[in-house]
Amino acid sequence: MVLRDFEQSWARCAGGLGCLAGLALVLTGCGQFFPPLSSTGGGGTSSGDNIYIGNLGTSTPTIAGITIANSAVSAISGSDWDSSYSPNTMVVTQNDEYLFMGSDSGEILSFPIDSDGALGSGTAAASVIGSAMAIDTSGNWLIVADLSGDVYAYGLDSSNGTLTSPLSSGTAAMSGCVPTTNLAGGTPGIVVAPGDNYIYVTCGTAGVYTFSFDSSSGDLASVNSTLTPKQSGDADYGIAIAPSGDYLYVAETGIGALRVFSISSSNGTLSETTSLGSPYKTATGAYGVLVDSTGSYVYVTNRTQGTISGFSIGSTGALTALSGSPFATGTLPQTIVEDKSDTYIAVACAGGSPDLEIYTIGTTGALTEFKSETTGTDPTQATSLAVTH
Repeated sequence: MVLRDFEQSWARCAGGLGCLAGLALVLTGCGQFFPPLSSTGGGGTSSGDNIYIGNLGTSTPTIAGITIANSAVSAISGSDWDSSYSPNTMVVTQNDEYLFMGSDSGEILSFPIDSDGALGSGTAAASVIGSAMAIDTSGNWLIVADLSGDVYAYGLDSSNGTLTSPLSSGTAAMSGCVPTTNLAGGTPGIVVAPGDNYIYVTCGTAGVYTFSFDSSSGDLASVNSTLTPKQSGDADYGIAIAPSGDYLYVAETGIGALRVFSISSSNGTLSETTSLGSPYKTATGAYGVLVDSTGSYVYVTNRTQGTISGFSIGSTGALTALSGSPFATGTLPQTIVEDKSDTYIAVACAGGSPDLEIYTIGTTGALTEFKSETTGTDPTQATSLAVTH
């Protein structure tokens, strides 16, 4: 792994049963194949530094793929692929063998990743409208928030890309919540704590929900009360957690700011760090959030303004705006991710100009434009991102 110097997200679905290996398939369409994305069969672990981009498009939704190597960016063979349904949210398994895509079709699709990073044919893995997804650090659970306001813990077999349906104890309701990721597409709206013991979900004007999680059984349970936005009409979108598990970061529109919360190690509850300065002003349309792999910096996409606000994270948890922040992006920047090498940050811009913006991270956290990429036939409406590990 390359280290830089010394620093370093309408219809209610019923349940959502997955494809259980060796058992009878009970889902309509489960196990059937969608139109192939490439001629390769997939299933070989990719060793590449790959970024996958979900494009809503105007008629045909697609997934594009790029790889970063030797300070250059190139398209993965076969990109850009027909994804069959709108890629609202995507995530790559820890072993880099499968990409899961949530859409408004009522199915979560599983795509094998070939050794060169190309995607194989998509298979229905679960029947649920996935608006936000995350994989726990063990790689054994796919956590899904759906449009009905429920959270599910699917057992994940990363060797074959199948999901096991959640137990009743692996399902939790979020009363009053409609996850925010589907409408604008791709906002990271769910995170799993580094210890795999808590899960946090953003729900727009309903705020942030907290759940305890048992990674040995998949059990979920609501923790305490919902954290509401600062003022009526505001909405919580992007969410990220510090690598240490000590702090949670939430982008909130309306006030146009980043809210910072300390996380109780005993019960996972949240306390805003108001004494340290939270909420921290960003710009209009605060949307996606990323904490870098070292826990040194946090970045927020400002969808309305077309910028990224960056902050350094102090030893006390207080934030300081980075020199040069905010940094210019394309139009309507949404999802933001860090690449496999921990050297670059990529941003999907739903309004294009460009579709994908890639930056290098300086030794002080400042962003410098590295490459800009077109991710398909304009307007692509690039909204969701997933990266290899």
